[in-house]
Amino acid sequence: MSQPNATQLHQFIIDHFSLDELKTLCFNLGVEFDDLGGDGRAGKARELVLTMQRSLRVDHLIAHLSQASPEAYRQRFQQSPAIPVVSARMRRNPRQVFISHAHQDATFAQRLAGDLRARDIPVWISPDSIQLGEDWPDAIDRGLDESGVVVIALTPHALTSYWVRKETSTARLLAGRNEIGLVFLDVAECEMPSSWKTYQYTTFRAGYERGLNELLQYLNGGSVRPVITSPPDRHIEERTGIELVRIPAGPFLYGDDKRVIDLPEYWIGRYPVTNAQFSRFVRATNYRTTAEQRGSGWVWAGSKWDEVKDVDWRHPGGPKTSIDDGDDHPVVQVSWDDAQAFCDWAGLALPTEEEWEKAARGPDGRVYPWGDDWIAGLCNTREDQVGGTTPVGRYSPQGDSPYGCADTAGNVWEWTESWFDEGQTRRVMRGGSWNFNQYLARAAYRGDYHPDDRAYDVGFRVVRRPPSQAL
Repeated sequence: MSQPNATQLHQFIIDHFSLDELKTLCFNLGVEFDDLGGDGRAGKARELVLTMQRSLRVDHLIAHLSQASPEAYRQRFQQSPAIPVVSARMRRNPRQVFISHAHQDATFAQRLAGDLRARDIPVWISPDSIQLGEDWPDAIDRGLDESGVVVIALTPHALTSYWVRKETSTARLLAGRNEIGLVFLDVAECEMPSSWKTYQYTTFRAGYERGLNELLQYLNGGSVRPVITSPPDRHIEERTGIELVRIPAGPFLYGDDKRVIDLPEYWIGRYPVTNAQFSRFVRATNYRTTAEQRGSGWVWAGSKWDEVKDVDWRHPGGPKTSIDDGDDHPVVQVSWDDAQAFCDWAGLALPTEEEWEKAARGPDGRVYPWGDDWIAGLCNTREDQVGGTTPVGRYSPQGDSPYGCADTAGNVWEWTESWFDEGQTRRVMRGGSWNFNQYLARAAYRGDYHPDDRAYDVGFRVVRRPPSQAL
């Protein structure tokens, strides 16, 4: 029997795949389910078949259908397609180039792949390098494992592509371990995440041939320029010494349900406020913390926090909270009012939880600052077993958010401006801490404390809004 036609494949999917199974099929084929036209399961199935036809990948669709429902496929079509065994992963080839691109930018990516191959440079590019019957995620992992250089084609489509984001996150980790080279290709104007701007790049906007020659120079052992962060993207506050990062206006996916929220532009602290920065405030104002004002709890004693009562101020089993030799650690043991007093002095504000979350996860709704998957060693949570705070930025840039904000997962909980409850008795805390596990370090997780509360894993960061947007 000949290969099934489009109508037969469409009917087979309707008969044997539920909606969730159809979504999984699309994921394994590297097709964005939500981008498919059509209404309902039948409409989506029809568009999937047409998409695979247009991309000349019907054989891949058939392979996946027969693997997902082998007995049903054999009975329907009286045959099982011959699917070669996926080859074992090869050792990393230092010369092989992995091209990461959004499917909308396939024309550019395929041109680049052809030009590199014409110069005897091996290339891994989807979908060409996907083997028959191979799940798309496994193929991507294989390509990254086998390649010595990853190039990211930067366009507006790339910044919203799940696969480009995922590939970039993995490539940054590998580059940080000196296992691969990483180069960003400036193909079209887009709002590039600040944390990506520390890597090398070539521009194709001044002409394709110029960009290609720069890339070839790098691949042949030369160097290309690092991305320079433009001054408007970063700012140092003179009074506090706090580095602020610009968060551009626009929508982002908020909360665990990933609903769309649109925010105006604002600036947020790249790091939590440090002991040194809080000390500057105390020295300038002779500020007494709320604990000291009330004669109980913790007080600031010049260079460390002390307990008013005659008890061990470190807490049994807890970390030492003295800031001696810890100027670059986040300040802790601050109540919400202490944090607000600092902001009033600095002419800044505490972020709303929406502002905090956008800065922590970027516009694409990722689970953690670096992506959707938990990766050990990228932040200070209980899994890392540090047992206390770490200097701000210790896990940069690998653990940074898309905008370059550090420590938005772990290290210390951070106060926000927002109320947690309708009765306005508790404030929202974000980010998790060294003392809690990875689940609470998710960008969307909402913790809460009474404004009077303080702890050895609670701090804050600040925002600056244009005057017209001030709360």
